[in-house]
Amino acid sequence: MRNNSGSMTEKTKPLKQKLLYLASCILLLFSVYVLLRQLFDSSRVTNLPVPLYRRNMSTTHFDRVTRKKKGSICPILQGGLGNRLFQFSTSFAVARTKQMELIVPPDAEIRKVFEINVTSNKSKGLCKGFRKVLDKASPTYNKSLLNFSSEDNIQLGYGLQSWKYFHMYDKELRKQLTFRKHIQNTAEQTIWKILQRRKIKSRKSITLVGVHIRRGDKVGNHDGFNIATPNYLNRSVNYYAKRYATVIFLVISDGMAWSKNNMPSHVPVEFISLGKREFDMATVVACDHTIMTIGTFGWWIGYLTGGKVVYVKDAAKKGSRFERILNFEDHFYAEWVGL
Repeated sequence: MRNNSGSMTEKTKPLKQKLLYLASCILLLFSVYVLLRQLFDSSRVTNLPVPLYRRNMSTTHFDRVTRKKKGSICPILQGGLGNRLFQFSTSFAVARTKQMELIVPPDAEIRKVFEINVTSNKSKGLCKGFRKVLDKASPTYNKSLLNFSSEDNIQLGYGLQSWKYFHMYDKELRKQLTFRKHIQNTAEQTIWKILQRRKIKSRKSITLVGVHIRRGDKVGNHDGFNIATPNYLNRSVNYYAKRYATVIFLVISDGMAWSKNNMPSHVPVEFISLGKREFDMATVVACDHTIMTIGTFGWWIGYLTGGKVVYVKDAAKKGSRFERILNFEDHFYAEWVGL
């Protein structure tokens, strides 16, 4: 009996070993399966399309609470072209600083003159319900005027006649205030005809100074403006004549008869009258330097030309309202020359 039972035990040992080996193999295979399944599931989650993931995130409560509403600015464009340039430029700079939408209607006059392309083309009617923020002291910088929220909808208007409102975006602003191509072409052709008539072969061999003489409604005005005198014009042309060997002065004016009689005769002068103010303006802006008298139109000629600028240093009459509101440091650049 003992021999038989011992024999049976020895026979079952190999079977048990096989079963244990088989069990360990099954366990190993199961572990590998679980691991592969986890990796597969993970890849499915992380490789979801990005737009779907972003749409889900955009609807979260956190995003709705933290996302700010974007406000809009509509410049109130009124007055002459020079006034409108101040209104647009200040609105442009404020919109950039506060990250607001700038709205200038597609039919706005300023769009017909300049290559403005950073504004919304929404209808002007959209702006009518916006709150008005108005500058009442035009040639003075008023920082507190712009203390409104970037989420507000604003109509910004009146004078705003200080470079301090927009100087931080000077380079970008000049790109926006590029004359439309047909206006540029007319200005260039006008200058080229002058050079040909004077037998000047190279534009680089001559210094051109644009002169804007404001007369019109400022003659006999009661606003406190001192219009340019023949003495001022003489000092101004001499300022450039002493500095440059060959100079031609190109004059535009709303009082051309007076200008022809009072521009100095000891320097070469050309009088420009192309029928539209934007064509006249573009022609003198294509010059190298500027003589301005009074008014915002001449101010912008000086700014857009980019060279030296001479202006009337006693532009305001003594005791006038204009003298009280004019801040020379706010209105004129420090490098401009008052004569």
